[in-house]
Amino acid sequence: MAAAEEPLLDAGDIQGNILAGFNKDHQLLVALNIRDVEDARRWLARIAPHVSTMAEVAQFNALFRMQKKRLGHDPTGLVASWMNIAFSRGGIAKLISDEVASGFPDPSFVAGLEKDRAVFLGDPAPPGSDPTSNWVVGGTGRAPDVFVILASDDPAQLEQLSKAILPRAEDGPRAPEPVWSERGDTIESMPGHEHFGFKDGISQPGVRGLVSKRPKTFLTPRLLKPGPQDEVEFAKPGQPLVWPGNFVLGYPSTNRNDGTPVPPAPLPQPWLRNGSFLVFRRLNQNVAGFSAFLTAQAADLAKTDSFRGITPEHLGALVVGRWPSGAPVSRSPRGDDPALAADNLANNDFLLGQDTPPPSFAAGVKGRPFPPALEGTNGPVCPRAAHIVKVNPRELASNVGPDFDTLTRRILRRGTPFGPRLDNPMSGDDGKERGLHFLCYQASIEEQFEFLQQNWANSKGGPLAGGHDVIIGQTGDQKRTMELPAIHAGQQPGNITTPTQWVTPTGGGYFFAPSISAIKHVLAGVKPAPAPPRKRRS
Repeated sequence: MAAAEEPLLDAGDIQGNILAGFNKDHQLLVALNIRDVEDARRWLARIAPHVSTMAEVAQFNALFRMQKKRLGHDPTGLVASWMNIAFSRGGIAKLISDEVASGFPDPSFVAGLEKDRAVFLGDPAPPGSDPTSNWVVGGTGRAPDVFVILASDDPAQLEQLSKAILPRAEDGPRAPEPVWSERGDTIESMPGHEHFGFKDGISQPGVRGLVSKRPKTFLTPRLLKPGPQDEVEFAKPGQPLVWPGNFVLGYPSTNRNDGTPVPPAPLPQPWLRNGSFLVFRRLNQNVAGFSAFLTAQAADLAKTDSFRGITPEHLGALVVGRWPSGAPVSRSPRGDDPALAADNLANNDFLLGQDTPPPSFAAGVKGRPFPPALEGTNGPVCPRAAHIVKVNPRELASNVGPDFDTLTRRILRRGTPFGPRLDNPMSGDDGKERGLHFLCYQASIEEQFEFLQQNWANSKGGPLAGGHDVIIGQTGDQKRTMELPAIHAGQQPGNITTPTQWVTPTGGGYFFAPSISAIKHVLAGVKPAPAPPRKRRS
């Protein structure tokens, strides 16, 4: 069967952080409430030209990759600043109508991230109480109307951008009011890592679609040879291609049974096309507690023949599925391998149910000979409840469907750490907040983010049997269990049980990131310019 044609993405109308990703070292999140509709529309009309498009973000990212490949390191002096915006159900209701806001094609967005949804997600709270009652932003009855994301390579430029974007006197006396803001920054001493010390954001799905037909340019570069009839399932080793309708409304999505494209469903409002649903979670991380747990559990496990010599770092790698550098346990079972982690042609190239065959690269692309993943011969090597397996079981069928179903659950993660690094976790907590601004985009909060959290991370049996996700999983008693395959051949597996949670929600919300044209012409109410008259042919 010949490969299905991929759609041309509306790169000038889709917000840039959705499909391309800002990928900046510095980020400012701002939540605002609408006090007066006309003043809010005036503000939106003023800032609409500043909303960063997918076209410009994708082009900058491509230039960054080209220079990095040529130089062998991140280019210096290549700087850009971006802005995107999203709206809660309440914000949509104020700017348009409650009827329109209630008709959005995602019941979780309509409900909002309030008590019932937080309880459904397993957020910790005494029985019958509201898990969101102490949140610093969002929560029951306190959902912000507008959510602004500002990002830059340079903190000074980020500050300048915020002054240009945030409401000011010219927008009206009752322009939207900021009710919360917080900076997120790359941890300087370990860039690209989250506060537990692990490299973050390595495994992202490849999004199908063209940004140009002439020349034919894919949003996600293709680095592998296509099949005999030009079919292609992966953009690069370990990066499956997902149809864009799983992330942006109005495009073909992925058939959960065979991966073929499914035509887009009709939209209740035509202006929802090119929009995406955004989940924001402010997650505190108890770094000292997590480090103490790994140290104590590793000491107990090391007393057994199955885990003789295991270190806290090794146990942490089993819990996550990757070493701190990002090297996958499946390909580097005995220790960390920073060179493997840094190679984007190898750091995701592993299967979970079989030995991983060598990739067949496209012309001009050459991989390095790292040891292959031998999950078929020696497996399981990576625990089936490791964090990276819980949210992406790869080629394995899950507890709810075939392997292609996994593609329909993927999300586009856009997180950034906040707070200072804890330099010596084993000395105890310093009382300062630190954690992750978790952001993700999808076409269905219910079927993607919420499904991953409730059905897989919080569950002992999903997507595969083997325990809870002890990193982000949430249970009523906060105790989670995880089965560990022995690190020495022929020995019995072991188990660990957690005493508490180390990742705790302290804020959040569900939002819709509209197209840029919808922001301007629907939400801000700016009338489109009349089309120029057509010239008559003589």
